[in-house]
Amino acid sequence: MDATPSTSGNCKEFVIGKEVVITAQGSLRVTDNVLLERSASGRLRSYRPETISVADDIMLIDEMPRPEPSLRQRNRFPAERHYKPDEDDIFDPPLAAPPAVDSGSEAEEDENITAIEQLQEILETEEDEVLDNTWEADNNVFDWTDDYTSFRGVQEEFHEITGSKIEGTRPLEVFTQLWDEPLMELIKAETNRYAEDLIATHFETEEDLPQNSRLHQWSETTVAELYKLIGVMMIMGMCIRGRMDEYWSTGVLGMPGFRKLMSKGRFLLLMRVLHFVDNNTISGRGPERKLAKIKPILDYLNIKFKAAYTPRREVSIDESLLLWKGHLSWTQYIRTKAARVGIKSYELCEAATGYVLNIIIYTGKGTSAATAVYGFTSSTAKIVLELFKDYLGKGYKLFMDNFYNSIKLTRFLKSQRTDVVGTLNRRCVDCPQVIKDLKEKQVQRGAVESRHCGDVSVVAWKDVRLVTTVSTCHNANMVRRRRSGQVVHKPEVVHEYNQFMGGVDLKDQKLSMYSLERKRGLKWYVKVFRRLINISVLNSYILYCSNIGKNKKMTHRQFRYKLAEELCAQLEENLVSRAAPRHAEPCDRLNTSVDHFPQHKEASRTCNKQVRFQRGSCARCLAKKERKVCNILCSHCKVFLCIGQCWRDFHTLETL
Repeated sequence: MDATPSTSGNCKEFVIGKEVVITAQGSLRVTDNVLLERSASGRLRSYRPETISVADDIMLIDEMPRPEPSLRQRNRFPAERHYKPDEDDIFDPPLAAPPAVDSGSEAEEDENITAIEQLQEILETEEDEVLDNTWEADNNVFDWTDDYTSFRGVQEEFHEITGSKIEGTRPLEVFTQLWDEPLMELIKAETNRYAEDLIATHFETEEDLPQNSRLHQWSETTVAELYKLIGVMMIMGMCIRGRMDEYWSTGVLGMPGFRKLMSKGRFLLLMRVLHFVDNNTISGRGPERKLAKIKPILDYLNIKFKAAYTPRREVSIDESLLLWKGHLSWTQYIRTKAARVGIKSYELCEAATGYVLNIIIYTGKGTSAATAVYGFTSSTAKIVLELFKDYLGKGYKLFMDNFYNSIKLTRFLKSQRTDVVGTLNRRCVDCPQVIKDLKEKQVQRGAVESRHCGDVSVVAWKDVRLVTTVSTCHNANMVRRRRSGQVVHKPEVVHEYNQFMGGVDLKDQKLSMYSLERKRGLKWYVKVFRRLINISVLNSYILYCSNIGKNKKMTHRQFRYKLAEELCAQLEENLVSRAAPRHAEPCDRLNTSVDHFPQHKEASRTCNKQVRFQRGSCARCLAKKERKVCNILCSHCKVFLCIGQCWRDFHTLETL
């Protein structure tokens, strides 16, 4: 309905209309009725008084019912004589007056449709501007008060069906739905390509190839072998050794069963050439180039993690640190972390289990988007919105510390049906002045100071230190808890924050027992790859527990051991044979009636179109129990031979 003032008295003009909200996906959603007032500049803005009374000189006009409501009807203004058009108003002139009867004029209908299309175009093409204007007009004003009778913050409704969205009760069955065939095919293709490029670049001729290089033994890897490689790394993480070669030792601490899984030479060779992207496609500068070596794997797993599991209501955002002491421009120092120095990542986790939903690796200044996100230009706010974008508007409760929290971000998330609970920096913008002015040394232990501005409350509580929290669903209520045998009264928001904030720390604690990422390494992206495997195994265990329900389930360690066994044993090792070339029959190699010409066999071409010839072990040298690699092939015998004495001996001696 519309409220139109009469001509008597100084009254405001009010309109009850429909509010159009732009969702995170960019679509428009019509919300409940809102009361609008006209500002001095002529623009319409929300009017949210604590109380409102209708005087005798206010005339209420009911909106005429229409059979087919449309955007035009929601934004319709009555053409009364008291209404004065404003040039700055986007709704002027009125789109259409309520017609009493159908005029039958096609021209009038075309004009109305054109007006509707223009308004829709404004909303679609300038959605950021509309959202920013609405945000600044309605939500950047914080009137703090200590009277909680007017506090409107309540917990959002949550209707999601939580738990695993994939099937499977065997460890291998669950894990291979995260690390599925397309992902492993990508790793296989890029690893084989990188190995060929490495050999072609550094070992083009026989003299440049060291005799003891493992690249002599290279043969293309397969998906089955890569699964086995992951299983071997998992076993290494459950049985830590100081040196890599100790896993293949034969002494008292030897592991006979482990030595049968994969030879040391093959394992080290695979780890040397393990690759995830074509280097020829990496170009440009900035954060995209920094993460290019691992980005395909990271992006793929982020999608898989979110698609496989629906978290419970409580989720948390925090940073994690992967130990790395090598030369890298974006390494970070965090003294509160166990690693202290390394590669930092921002992670969104389920608070109760530590399930990882989304990961963003910090790469410096360009980590977050270059443009504003929902009007926010702060890098930390953009990180939060990027991590949480798939869960906006679903009633989740997000826990964050004071590194990410701000009053404006909290109110924005609340407008997107997301509750926020976390600590707050008292020096931040828009914090209540009375809380900013608190002197920690002058505040007595147990004292509480709180303020709210309608839907956001800020509570400061002195325990050992002064703690400031912000929440969209908690007031200043206190709860009674016991600590070291003594009764302690603390704010309810502090108790809930301590209960659900540690999702990322819980994940780090669970992974710390299985150090799949070794302390030392030469390639940072291989270490990140190891960390992603470790996180995937933990996520697989949480999915397994969700699928198994209340039935007897394996422990985390038992799950890892069983998964490693299945990866190594149940997947056939379908490898290309690395045995010595089969010798030709004596009658063939000694037959002088056929031509035995030396030739090259083209293997591939490098990125600059240079030909690389296939190499192999000399058949005559292998017969003498020596090893020498060459690229000369006999055209008839189809074996590799060194030009010279080996060639003559192979084609003349009856016994090699």
